[in-house]
Amino acid sequence: MRIKAFGAGLLALGGCYRESPKAAPLPVTVAEVAGTLGGGGLRYTASIRPDVQVDVAFKVGGYVEDLLQVRGADSRMRNVQDGDVVRRGTTLARIRDREYRDAVAQAQATLTQAKADFDRVAQLFENRSASKADYDAAYARYQANQAQHDQAAQALSDCSLRAPLDGYVLRRSVEVGTLVAAGTPAFSVGDLRSVKVVFGVPDVLVGSMKLGAPQGVAVEAVPGAAFWGHITRVAPSADATSRVFEVEVTIPNVEGRLKSGMIASLEVVGAAASTGAIAPLVPLNAVVRPPGEASGYAVFVVEGGNSGPVARLRRIELGDVTGNLIRVTRGLQGGEHVIVRGATLAVDSQDVRLIP
Repeated sequence: MRIKAFGAGLLALGGCYRESPKAAPLPVTVAEVAGTLGGGGLRYTASIRPDVQVDVAFKVGGYVEDLLQVRGADSRMRNVQDGDVVRRGTTLARIRDREYRDAVAQAQATLTQAKADFDRVAQLFENRSASKADYDAAYARYQANQAQHDQAAQALSDCSLRAPLDGYVLRRSVEVGTLVAAGTPAFSVGDLRSVKVVFGVPDVLVGSMKLGAPQGVAVEAVPGAAFWGHITRVAPSADATSRVFEVEVTIPNVEGRLKSGMIASLEVVGAAASTGAIAPLVPLNAVVRPPGEASGYAVFVVEGGNSGPVARLRRIELGDVTGNLIRVTRGLQGGEHVIVRGATLAVDSQDVRLIP
């Protein structure tokens, strides 16, 4: 009887069993494994910077009393802000200067008295009624008070913060009423009439970067346009972290289509041939550590499965960094698609869903 009852219980449990729902596919973004691109060159990602950028700071402290007023899009006057054009010498901000004016007035009074004392002693010295020591002491006091007056006048002048060059306001860090100390940065002003495109190259390629060599640049924010400039700087030493050498390409920007902070791409013609390798390249953010391992590297390759795309762990060996890409010396053949967004969350043989 007990065996029959146990069997009936199993049948009852079997009737209640339901298959657990399948986990939803992991949404990921993929990139195709690249090799040499566009006629034997390697493609790099670069950032655009102003040709000249100056951080403008206050030389004296106090409360910000005024900011430069400009006409906005609605024709109303407003405080200067990021993106506004300013001219060299324009007053961008002003500190409350009452105490500095008082200091100038006090220094002027002291200077006037010292000048009168010196003139009197000089007259007596000419008449041989004062000694040379008295004359020298009066002259020294006069010169010291003149210097104090000049310093007070300069401090008063420094209450006005002026633009050091013609350019755009890239950043404003103060408001009316802000209490600032000497040395507090208030504005960043940049000259965008020409821009610098900055990228990094490995040591095996830095020797082929020649000053004055022409270089083309493409910018995703300005589709269909090709910008040309010349290499104007090659760093003499590598970055301590990335071990790449920084290269600058200066491009004329008279029309102002290129903005600071835009992302550009460029192709160094013949770079692949100079490195002597055809190993595939993957984005840096596609590389992960294999699960449970403190060393080694891997990527997740997306393959087609019976029910859809599947992530497959692929152990790899890495080579040199090339811009925002890294060379894979073993483990990939080229043409595969690796996960770049979601790689740290993926698991081997996991179903994935591709998103842009």
